[in-house]
Amino acid sequence: MNEEKTKTSFESKVSPEILYSADTDKFWMVDGRGKFVGYRKGAVTNRLEFEYSYTEGERKEFFAHVYRDCVIDCVTAIGGWKKGLHEIGSKKVLVPYEQRRIKPVKGEWEIMNKLLLGMFGQEQFEYYKGWLKTWLASFYSYKFTPGQVLILVGETSSGKTLLKDIHSYIFDGGGQPLKYMTGGTDFNGELCEVCSLHIDDKLNDLGNTGKKKLKAECKEISVAGQLRFEAKNKTAFNASPCFRLLICCNYTEDSVTVIPDIDESTKNKISILNCKRNRMPMPSRKPDERAAFWKQIESEMPAFLYHVIHEHQITEEFADLEEERMGVRGYHNEKAMKFVETHSNEGKRLFAMIEALRLCDSTEDEWCGSAGELINKLKDKGIEKQATPTSIGRFLNQRIACGSKLVKKVSQRRYTIDLTDNEDEPVDVENEIVKIPMEDGTKVNESQEELFEDEEEKNYYGYP
Repeated sequence: MNEEKTKTSFESKVSPEILYSADTDKFWMVDGRGKFVGYRKGAVTNRLEFEYSYTEGERKEFFAHVYRDCVIDCVTAIGGWKKGLHEIGSKKVLVPYEQRRIKPVKGEWEIMNKLLLGMFGQEQFEYYKGWLKTWLASFYSYKFTPGQVLILVGETSSGKTLLKDIHSYIFDGGGQPLKYMTGGTDFNGELCEVCSLHIDDKLNDLGNTGKKKLKAECKEISVAGQLRFEAKNKTAFNASPCFRLLICCNYTEDSVTVIPDIDESTKNKISILNCKRNRMPMPSRKPDERAAFWKQIESEMPAFLYHVIHEHQITEEFADLEEERMGVRGYHNEKAMKFVETHSNEGKRLFAMIEALRLCDSTEDEWCGSAGELINKLKDKGIEKQATPTSIGRFLNQRIACGSKLVKKVSQRRYTIDLTDNEDEPVDVENEIVKIPMEDGTKVNESQEELFEDEEEKNYYGYP
């Protein structure tokens, strides 16, 4: 083909952006919705003729140009990325569409405030806004940034699923990665297309292998600059969607055992919040009431997003000052962490040691000694028969790094272990004090109970 002739022909016409995928023999062209759609050659020929007035000769030249210079390697939506052609490594990747973005507008968001404040309490709400702010910054700038996996632990009907729906609304869709993240399938191509990933109260039957894989994937998804995606009958590729993962757990042993240990390698990759079961800020028992409630959430969303993006400031208390890459640090609610610690495999092992030490001397409130001395005590009671002082010392150090308050290091090789009764104490939700921002910027204290409807309503989060 004569390149000079081609250049002269096309300079006098409006040339549509058309890309060619040799693997599928399709031409990708923007349709009336503004999305790239794959067409066969005949359909493209018709559009060139009737929309762009190309003659037969011009169409032939144009197709020759496309075959040579506009070939792409892959077509896939990537969550949070701009529509159009991108280069990933040595491959040319077409993103055929992008998520819609809600325009932030300054305004009132009273119901959203009551909803989230009642669910989290003041401190957790401040952290959550900071965590969401870093995610929104990534989403609105079309660029991946690392961020914590957010784990919500709460009773049933405490708002966990509702928050998942809110995330899916803000980020224009969501995906469920449980099957892939637990080894149930090797295919995860559809997860690349969304920004909001969620696993919602379906953790009880994973088995040990599935739970171990989920723990590893949680750490990978929070910081990986690129992940490998594979779909059926398609070439695998690497991409960095602007996504976050939300995991919802109940206060049950089977549910929380999937949570990774909060140690040196995970403390800034996993955040764990406690969700309180509270009454809704609007009636939501009946279908029409729930529809009205959701419509109110949608109407307040631009104002809520404006507040989080433009007004909320991440304080030093919650900032990621150590790694300086995630905006906010990992946050671990004390009540939720205590429950997780109690019911994790490592927690059960520690409590077995404590019970054995109590049998040795039931009058003491704590035991103090070296790892070697502890081994002798435990073997006398028939447990930890294969352990060594080195392995026990490593285990105790891991418990300390995970935030356990039952073990302390008093010198290089000596530890104290709390032998007192450490049963979980109920949190007094009814009398918890929260601070509610007023229109003039001041704050007043109100009890959690005063935020919601009368006691007779019993209108809980997620309550049918």
